[in-house]
Amino acid sequence: MGKSFPPLFVDRLRLILPSGEHADVLSHFSSPSALSARINTLKIGRDACWAALKERGIRFQEVLWWPLALILDPASFELVRASGYFERGWLYRQNLSSMLPALALNPQSGERILDMCAAPGSKTTQIAALMEGRGTIVAVEAVRSRFYKLKTVADGLGAGNITYCCLDARRFRSKDALFDKILVDVPCSCEARFRFSDPKTYAFWSPRKIKEMVRKQRGIILAASRLLTPGGVLVYATCTFAPEENEGVVDWFLRKAEGGWDVAPLEFPGVETTPALMRWEGRDFDPRVARCCRILPTPTMEGFFMAKITRLG
Repeated sequence: MGKSFPPLFVDRLRLILPSGEHADVLSHFSSPSALSARINTLKIGRDACWAALKERGIRFQEVLWWPLALILDPASFELVRASGYFERGWLYRQNLSSMLPALALNPQSGERILDMCAAPGSKTTQIAALMEGRGTIVAVEAVRSRFYKLKTVADGLGAGNITYCCLDARRFRSKDALFDKILVDVPCSCEARFRFSDPKTYAFWSPRKIKEMVRKQRGIILAASRLLTPGGVLVYATCTFAPEENEGVVDWFLRKAEGGWDVAPLEFPGVETTPALMRWEGRDFDPRVARCCRILPTPTMEGFFMAKITRLG
């Protein structure tokens, strides 16, 4: 198991993962992803959506930690496609782990929210739904093709309170007020999305690639911090295992900021999490990094990393 991956990647995983988890995590790289979806309350209520699914004979499993998430039975996939519920915007395919950053951000109606790396729009539209379409979301995306995908997704899901900006997040400046909350779901090495069956997912992995991502991630989180109002919340997230891109970036930011910031604990009752690393390659991290959160892959969830950073008022 793992022979098709770069040997250095597999060796690094042994150091990153908790004792006894290495074989299980490697097995998930060859397992099919669960067919999970989010109920889009900008278009339909949960009870009405459940009723529509049951009427069509579509089998699903509820997700106990969030009532708007569900796991569709693979045997019902053709029924789901035929129903048109995705096209209508009632349902949106999204990995369960990907739903957690917006829940950690906890956006409220009327707030001013910034999504720094917004495409393809999964979390942007989830934020819009959590805000009940009220308030302001500014969605920034640097890649033009992904920028248009973002707008298409948002339009299809009925998210009308979004302002768009096609720009490198590191160069974004606010012409208006600062933001109450900021989501920084940064570009990363995407290690948690590697698949044995698809060499393209890991073809470009290398320590050099990780270093390249770290430079970009540091620039984005630093730019975001300058746009957050005192008392505001910044959620930093990746879908990679690399400590350099996770705990290392949070540690770098806390040292760079030199006060005025804290890390809030992240708790998701019902979600299996594992502690953040506190040391990597001979370097000890800031004690506040211990409040970050790692999600290990399971049959229903991808690997993920999150930090909830608060600006002191």
